[in-house]
Amino acid sequence: MKEEEQIIMGIIADIMDVDDEAITAELTLYELGADELNMVEISMALERAIDIKFQDTRLLINPGKETSFSIREVLNIASEYY
Repeated sequence: MKEEEQIIMGIIADIMDVDDEAITAELTLYELGADELNMVEISMALERAIDIKFQDTRLLINPGKETSFSIREVLNIASEYY
């Protein structure tokens, strides 16, 4: 796993208040209990931690059961910027 991926997964774990070991790429943010505020927090934390600026708002979508990103999808979106 790339260093950036470890950072991203750690950020998600911290914000969602779960153990790092509990985060897998297949989990969705919905399954972790994410809401709109969590998505804003995750986006801002990622921008600070890996010095990127998201040019779109994909990560700010309300993480409903049908619209939630998996952790792998978050990693893929972030990788477009680093």
